Amino acid sequence: MTTTAPASATFLSMLKLRTAEVHEKYQTYDPPHMAAFGAELRDIGPALQCLAMAINHLSIKSHTAYPVHGALVQMLVETYMHVVVSGKQAEEVPAVFQAVHEHDIMRLDEPRKGYNGEQMWNIRLGQQTDGGGIRNRPSVLLSVSAYIAQTYSTNYAPEHMMQVYREYCDLNESIQNVAACVRLIHDRTNDVEPVEPPVTDAIAKVLNGLEGAASQAANLMPAFRRYHAADLRKHEAPRKGYNGEARWDV
Repeated sequence: MTTTAPASATFLSMLKLRTAEVHEKYQTYDPPHMAAFGAELRDIGPALQCLAMAINHLSIKSHTAYPVHGALVQMLVETYMHVVVSGKQAEEVPAVFQAVHEHDIMRLDEPRKGYNGEQMWNIRLGQQTDGGGIRNRPSVLLSVSAYIAQTYSTNYAPEHMMQVYREYCDLNESIQNVAACVRLIHDRTNDVEPVEPPVTDAIAKVLNGLEGAASQAANLMPAFRRYHAADLRKHEAPRKGYNGEARWDV
């Protein structure tokens, strides 16, 4: 009977797939109004929490179920903490936005003489907008990011350590996919949306933090190969072929 040991290239990272879907969906979103864009700013933090939850779950399973070297688990936890810090920084963005755009938001949330009255101040004379509800509008970013947190939930049960290896290898790209969404928001504040510079600066801090997390995650693959060199060699260069190497299988 032929025994086939899968190579790492035959597996795809579940987190990379989920985050790539998020980026693909989000890069086509064009907020129709500042009320909608305000919701995107508000939910950067919760979206990053979804990413952090997935990484945390992977670290827990690596500690309790997967035969992964302890040093790698610690590196994964450090990457998780980088994302958590970025999420905390993102929580400051709505407060900055509210502070520097207090009057603008008031016109949407508490229109003087109702919307018909407030619209007399509109630049587009007499044109109806979909204003209002900055505090209550659902954000597209959070809606497309919600599934990230479930990536390694109870339904994820890798049968092979090469699958786990792929998650570690691609964590850098997974974080970069989410960072790309934040970068889209940042660039809109520079090029499209009528926001004040402090808002752009606040988002830039979040983006820098995420890029730091991605940089930290880039160290995982070489470390994994170093700590698990003998394990990986069995699959990448099996002695006497797969049938021969399989005689050592537990």
